[in-house]
Amino acid sequence: MNRTSVQQKRWLRRGSVMVQSVIFGGTVAVGVAALAVDTGLMFSARQELQSAADAAALAAASQLGSTGDAFSLAKEEAQKYANSNKVMGELTDVLDADVVFGHAVLNGTKFDFEANAEPYDAVRVTVRRDQTAQDGPVSLLFAKTFGKNTADLSASAVAMLVPRDISLVIDLSGSMNDDSELRHYKTFASEKSGQIDGVQVNLKSIWSNLPLSVGRPGIRNGSNPSSPSSTTSAGDDQPGTGSGGPQTAAGYPGAGNEPSGGVGDDAGPRWGWMTGWGDALTLGTYDASDDDALYYIKKSNTCNDSDVIANLTESGYSSSERSALLSSSYDSSSTYYRNRVKVLLGIAGWKSGKSGSRKYSSGGDGDSRVESNELTQEIDWPFDDGSWNEYIDYVRSSSTQMENTDSELRYRYGLKTLTNYLLERLANKNDCPELQDTPEEPLFSTKNAVQVMIDEIIALQTQDHVSLETFGQYGIHRIDLTSPDGGESLATLLQTIPQTLYGFQAGHDTSITNIGGGMEKAIEELTSVRARAAASKVIVLLTDGKPNVNSSNQSVGNNHPSALGWAQDQADEAQELNMTVFTVGVGGDVDEDLLTDMASKPENYYYADNAPDPDNGGQPFYVSQLKQIFQTLGGKRPVRLIQ
Repeated sequence: MNRTSVQQKRWLRRGSVMVQSVIFGGTVAVGVAALAVDTGLMFSARQELQSAADAAALAAASQLGSTGDAFSLAKEEAQKYANSNKVMGELTDVLDADVVFGHAVLNGTKFDFEANAEPYDAVRVTVRRDQTAQDGPVSLLFAKTFGKNTADLSASAVAMLVPRDISLVIDLSGSMNDDSELRHYKTFASEKSGQIDGVQVNLKSIWSNLPLSVGRPGIRNGSNPSSPSSTTSAGDDQPGTGSGGPQTAAGYPGAGNEPSGGVGDDAGPRWGWMTGWGDALTLGTYDASDDDALYYIKKSNTCNDSDVIANLTESGYSSSERSALLSSSYDSSSTYYRNRVKVLLGIAGWKSGKSGSRKYSSGGDGDSRVESNELTQEIDWPFDDGSWNEYIDYVRSSSTQMENTDSELRYRYGLKTLTNYLLERLANKNDCPELQDTPEEPLFSTKNAVQVMIDEIIALQTQDHVSLETFGQYGIHRIDLTSPDGGESLATLLQTIPQTLYGFQAGHDTSITNIGGGMEKAIEELTSVRARAAASKVIVLLTDGKPNVNSSNQSVGNNHPSALGWAQDQADEAQELNMTVFTVGVGGDVDEDLLTDMASKPENYYYADNAPDPDNGGQPFYVSQLKQIFQTLGGKRPVRLIQ
């Protein structure tokens, strides 16, 4: 064989080998490519499954604080969110057994999941694409050539309700009793703009919750001799109290007989001839000028009030004494006017010295002036601040909030205007501490709502800690973030929040409104050593008014730019520190724009309406709304993935 033939055969053999190598190599390359494609497909499917598991776990965890069947709701949410996150375009499944409830335990700076441990505040959800799923396992593309058509895949995630450090910031300014006052009993002037519809005020409830012990007997009630014209011990008693007696400090504890048109339910203390409540303060129909329980004694005008005249007559004053007392001849002197009003109200007697006087046998110079040294049996003013003189000046003033709403209330003396005087002028705890036990609105509904929130937190065993901040002219830190120590339970500590709040009153320290100062105290507490690194930080601000204090604690007027800016700056700082801010506005004259802006997001602002609720006896809607809002906030815990 020649050389050329040998070489040709070698090339032929090489060609055969090369063809075989190409064929074999091509098969391997196709297999590698198929494996790569299916591997990528499964990687993508696993990512989609994990996303579905994360969403399902978060959704399920969010239902653990529900007031209904939390477990059923959690499983429903897990399935819904798993289905909304498809894997390779097909549905995933979550079996009941794949939703496992448990407890998240803090381990250093992270949480560990303890399955089936109480309290249930965490959940593990497994999402599957396998034979148990509706759409079965994930279909493979090229692996079918090797006899593998599908792959079973699953993914799990654990989510928990995050414990919160909550700072409650509560408005204790003087306006937190406005919805109990006559200033709001009908259409009134907004402090922001225009006119606002009135509120079904509960002024009578304020009076009936004042202690009877602050009431005093009138100028009869067994304390002074009967008039000569009377043959019974009750002959010169003031109408409306019954026979009375020296020991009956507040007249009869019950409602007693009231003037025509009176409302005979629960009664509070009485003074002198101010004994009956009179007409109900029904929204839209009350008429002060027609209320028999209010005595109309106008300065510089002769008093013609028939009830006043009857009281003077029945108590034994002579005709000449009655004429002098009813006359306005000496009203140019504020002192003489105040003195005669006291006598006409039965909170003092008058030793006139007039000829023929039958009521008092001695004293007085005999003229028609009611001089201070001629007053006798004057009832002591029963409260820490204020006086009968100040009350009289208040009722005759043309610059009270009460008179600004209804000018007919001016010069009308009685239990309504006296109780209103306490609310408008003596709100501070140092002036009239008795008000803290009355249902001042909207503060009373706020107290009840906070109690509902704390009850909800305790019932759900949330591990939340709560602090209390208040504000008037100053922001004041009241209660530290509750942290159990030793044998104390968290529930017991949490109850100190509403218990403390029930001891406060509107205008507790000062009457003006420093919203920024309250927020500042909340931020300080949530960044203090008492705050927990792993807890979510939440501020709940409740106010009925508008800021009128700047960052220097100076009163600058309602909605002054410096007061608004100070409040907004503190809200901004809280959000920069990753604190969630909820705002709650209550009453009819709230600055909703400010509170919406201060909230972390618009839906974090809640408004409780003061319109009358026909299903709740005409009380403001917020009486029930605030409870619902705070119950929601009590269970509104954030959720977080921990595995």
